[in-house]
Amino acid sequence: MGLNLAALGEQVRRMSQTVAQEVSRRDAQIAMVSQKYLAETGNEEHWVIAVQLSAPTANWLLAEPVEPLDTVGNLPELPTDYAIAATDGSHIDVDRHGEVSCYLINIGQVYIRYGQQTAAILESSPRLYFAEADLFVHDGTRRIPIEGTVLSVRRDVEEGLALGALAERCLTDVSIPRLALQDGTLIRWALANVDGKVRDHFLQPYLAYLEKMRLLEIPVASYISRSRSPEVMGLMRLMFCPDVQVTSRRGANCAQCSDVKNNRQPSCMICHDLIDADLFLPRLADGQRSPIFRSLSRISVIGYDHHQIHFFFVRVGRELVRIEVPAWVAARPKAVDQVHALVYDQAARGQGYPVALQRAHEQAVIRSAERRVFEQMVAGALRRAGAPAGVSAKRESKQFVQG
Repeated sequence: MGLNLAALGEQVRRMSQTVAQEVSRRDAQIAMVSQKYLAETGNEEHWVIAVQLSAPTANWLLAEPVEPLDTVGNLPELPTDYAIAATDGSHIDVDRHGEVSCYLINIGQVYIRYGQQTAAILESSPRLYFAEADLFVHDGTRRIPIEGTVLSVRRDVEEGLALGALAERCLTDVSIPRLALQDGTLIRWALANVDGKVRDHFLQPYLAYLEKMRLLEIPVASYISRSRSPEVMGLMRLMFCPDVQVTSRRGANCAQCSDVKNNRQPSCMICHDLIDADLFLPRLADGQRSPIFRSLSRISVIGYDHHQIHFFFVRVGRELVRIEVPAWVAARPKAVDQVHALVYDQAARGQGYPVALQRAHEQAVIRSAERRVFEQMVAGALRRAGAPAGVSAKRESKQFVQG
C-alpha cells in the first residue's frame, strides 16, 4: 500500500481541530462586524459620503448603500404567468499550434413562458471568427490579439448582445412580468485594466445592449451563485477606520493609517478574510433579500454611466446568491420586486439554480467530442480548399503520441 493511512489520519485529525477553532473565531468576528453594521442604520448618507471620499485612495473594493442598512426584503408574490429569456456562452480559443488562426463562440439561448400560454425556445448559435477584424483590435499602430482574457470578454459581450436580440424577439407581451437573465456578473471586470482602445471596442456595444433593454423596459439581471464578493465588507472597513472624518472631508488612506503610526493593528483588520455573504447569510431567511448597494468598481463607475451596476443578495435555501442589475432597474421598486420574485422562482424550479440558465448552459457547452469534430471540419475544409497546412511540430508530436 503506497498511502500511509495511519500517518495521514493524524494529520486529518489535526486539520479538523484547526478548522473547528477557526469556525469559532470567525463566528465571533462576524458577530462584531454585524453588530457594527446594524448600529450604523440611519447613517447611510454619512457612509455614502465616506465611500466617495475614500474611493480614490482605497486599495480595496467598496459598495455604496442605496437603501437602509437593516433592510430585509420579503419575497414578493410569485407570478403564475411570466416570461424569461437567458443566454450562456462557451468558446474554443485560438490554437497557436493549429492549422489556422480562428476561434469559435457558441451562445446558448433560452426563452420560457409560464402560465396559461406556455412556450419555450431552446437553441444555440455558433459563430466562427477568422477574419483580421475578428482576430485583432487595431488602435492605429498596434494589433492587439483577441485571445485568452480578451476573448473571454468578447464572449461575455456576445452573450449580452444575443440576450438583447432574444428579448426583443420573444419578450414582447407587456401584460406579464418579463426578465432577461445572465449567468455571472454584469460588470466587465476584465476591462478595468486593459488598453483603452480594447475597453471601448467591447464596452460600447455592451452598453448599447443595456440601453436597448432600458428602452424596451425589460429588466436585466445577472445571477451569481455562491458569490464571494467583498464590496460591502469594504464599506465595513470604513466603518471601523479611525481616520474617516466626513465633516473634515477625510477618507480612508492606508498609506497614512493612524493605527499603524501608533504601532497598533489596523482597526479594519476585524474584516480580514470576511466576505459579504458572511454578513448577510445569517440575517436572511429563505427568499428574503438584502439592501441594494451600488458597486464602486472602477470599470462600473467610469464606463457604465447611467447603467452603473447595483446589487443585492437573496437567500435561496442554504445559499446566498448575488443579483446584479443596472441602475435603471435598481431605481424602480416594482422592477426590483419583479427581479427578486422571478430569480427566486427560477432557482426553486431548478432545485437551487435558475432553470433558464441551466438550459442555456446545456445549449452553450462545447463537449470534447464536438471540439474534435470541429477541428476535423476545419482541417478537412482547408485541405479541400488547397490551403497550406500550418500545424506546428508540437501539435504533430502530440497527435503522434495520441495515435
